Amino acid sequence: MSDPTVIRRTLRAADLLLAAIEAFLVLILTAMIVLVFSNVVLRYGFDSGITVTDEVSRMMFVWIAFVGAIAVSRHNQQLGVDFVVAHLPTGLRRIAFVLGNLIIAFCCWVLASGAWSQVQLNWINTAPISGLPTAITYIAPWLGGIGIGCVALANMLGAAFGLHGGAAGDRETGSGETGA
Repeated sequence: MSDPTVIRRTLRAADLLLAAIEAFLVLILTAMIVLVFSNVVLRYGFDSGITVTDEVSRMMFVWIAFVGAIAVSRHNQQLGVDFVVAHLPTGLRRIAFVLGNLIIAFCCWVLASGAWSQVQLNWINTAPISGLPTAITYIAPWLGGIGIGCVALANMLGAAFGLHGGAAGDRETGSGETGA
């Protein structure tokens, strides 16, 4: 088994990265709120508007969804149904947890590889009003797939080596095996 100091440092680094991700989410959400609110005020108050609002806010929403999914996955707060797994003995529960995270990692690989293909295909395509590359939208699921996949792999390896709830398990409740 690994040195507990290495595991603690790795978890600390993951927590710092998560804090940066959450700050990024706050920044995107704030910018989106300001942009959309300003556009509404300009449209109804001054019969004007910001033309790029729809395109840019749509891109921001996609980023919030996929980057937010990384944070939710790291906190183990995703929606889950565990009524069968909760009634299994501890050994079978651990196996189910490892297999579930393996399936999640595979799905994340499919998502990331497909999104990366879209990034490459759409880098030369630009949005009609803002002129931004449409590939910016597809970078979000690529990062989301990589981020959630890393969390799933860490959980899978942690559970396989006997850490309660996996390496990125929910430390507040002491259980990372269920996500509700």
